[in-house]
Amino acid sequence: MADNNAIPSFAPTSTTSYAPSNFNAGLYHQEITKASLIKSNQHKVVYDSLAEAYSIITVLEVIENSFLKDYITDKEKYTSITLRLINQYQMIIKGFENDELKYQILNDLFKDLLPNLSNLVDLIAKKFNLDTHLAISRLKSGIPATIEHLHTRVESHAHNDEQAVTSSTSSLNKANSSNKASARLVAEATGSFITMMDALKLNYKTKDQLHPLLSDLVVSLNDMVTKNSEEEVEEEEEFKPIEFQGKSKLVNWLIKLNNLQDEELSQDEINLFLKDLDNAYKGFYASLE
Repeated sequence: MADNNAIPSFAPTSTTSYAPSNFNAGLYHQEITKASLIKSNQHKVVYDSLAEAYSIITVLEVIENSFLKDYITDKEKYTSITLRLINQYQMIIKGFENDELKYQILNDLFKDLLPNLSNLVDLIAKKFNLDTHLAISRLKSGIPATIEHLHTRVESHAHNDEQAVTSSTSSLNKANSSNKASARLVAEATGSFITMMDALKLNYKTKDQLHPLLSDLVVSLNDMVTKNSEEEVEEEEEFKPIEFQGKSKLVNWLIKLNNLQDEELSQDEINLFLKDLDNAYKGFYASLE
């Protein structure tokens, strides 16, 4: 019968000994503490921001891969999640740009950092051995793939008025600039949709809270126009406003909020508002595809 009290062969015995070296004992035999790793509160803020950027990059890589392989088929959901992650990353970048001390700490960590921080995502991926090419490309473009590859090109009506009185550039530069501007306009409108819906989900219900957000959304939508083909220009105006299902309801809600005064929206009204926003959001995308 086996002896249950027997010492396992791998266990240390009474003859085991350990004699620490006296070489640089004061340097290498001290307990590692937070204070020894984080020199100041500003260092902690920078490290926390880098940790958030790391998580955004890794999560976005999974999302991009999933969308590419059709694991994510809901385009609206992909767009909203991706745009939210891009905005969060851009807020982190602005936090570094607007604080000289944070920027200096970041510059000490990444020696090849460019002044505009445009290569920070590359340096983070290199430092932590991240294979996240799709996420890096998405963060650099600043817009989701669904917006980047829209079939309908939109333009700003106000911007077109300005271009009419300025000198022209080469046609190639115009096309590239117009495509980027188109994607940016759609991204801004999408961000306004998301912000508006988030506000309602956070129980915003007064005129002061909701009217400015909805006003920004409606103004951005009204400013966007589509350019007609050359054949259509002869019969119609060159630019026409974007129309989609649910757009008129947004204007109705803007009027309702303007007349709200000191009252608040009821829960039923908030639910209806969210439903109308969601329908308008889907109609907006359907009009561009």
